[in-house]
Amino acid sequence: MSNEIKKPIKRFTLPRALILFIIAMIIVPVCLLIYYISINNQLLTVNHTLNQKVHSLENTTEQLTIEMNDLIDERELVIERFNELDKIEEQLHQHINELPDEALGGIEIPLEDDETLNINAESSNDLLISSSMTDRYQYTIESIEQLEENLIYIPTHWPTEPNTITSPFGLRKDPFNRAKAIHSGIDVRGKTGTPIYAAADGVVKLAEVYGGYGNTIILNHGGRYETLYAHLSSIDVEEGDRVDKGDIIGKLGSTGRSTGPHLHYEVIKAGTRVDPELYLNFFDNDNK
Repeated sequence: MSNEIKKPIKRFTLPRALILFIIAMIIVPVCLLIYYISINNQLLTVNHTLNQKVHSLENTTEQLTIEMNDLIDERELVIERFNELDKIEEQLHQHINELPDEALGGIEIPLEDDETLNINAESSNDLLISSSMTDRYQYTIESIEQLEENLIYIPTHWPTEPNTITSPFGLRKDPFNRAKAIHSGIDVRGKTGTPIYAAADGVVKLAEVYGGYGNTIILNHGGRYETLYAHLSSIDVEEGDRVDKGDIIGKLGSTGRSTGPHLHYEVIKAGTRVDPELYLNFFDNDNK
């Protein structure tokens, strides 16, 4: 056997620092990758939240725009209604002295002292859109509506046409015996067959021949007022019927104690006969 020569084994030893460096080169990118993924997820979440907020703000902006347009329209409507209110007030004030007590309603918009002092410094539009003014305007509109509702039960509509009064309410000579007498209503001339109208909303209380009144209709207007229409040639309603102001209820004639075709018309307030002209002239022919 030949003798084998043993070669020495060479060992390579890496420096510890190099090993740590290599490990670091592996771990750091992995950590950075994990950190990047985490940050990216957070950014995606934040971005999604911001998108939602932006969408919500867009919806809010759109809603505010709609509300602003509505407020502009409402402001214009308030101004328009105030202009209408001025006209209504002017008409009502012209007749306020003849207005029956139960028809009175609020037609003023009260102002505080400080508002009165500053009214010249403020524009009309600014005053109109103030919340307090709007509230008072609404109150005034409600008062006007209540006034209109009250007026439908007050006999202000002329009961026939033409509306020439031949005999007024009060003291006169009886046309039959020429003695002094109290005329409990007014006489309105006309042709036989001329329509007779309800002077206010109400219910037919009587529709028949009524002594010297001849063919007669009595309407009850909510309990406080009654109106009587006499000497009719025909009666076109029945007891219990509901009628509206201006409805035709009969036709002019000369039945009963009458000297010729005419309408004898009475207004009875709380059981007492009153002068119908106080009510018929309230609107200066507006309801004729």
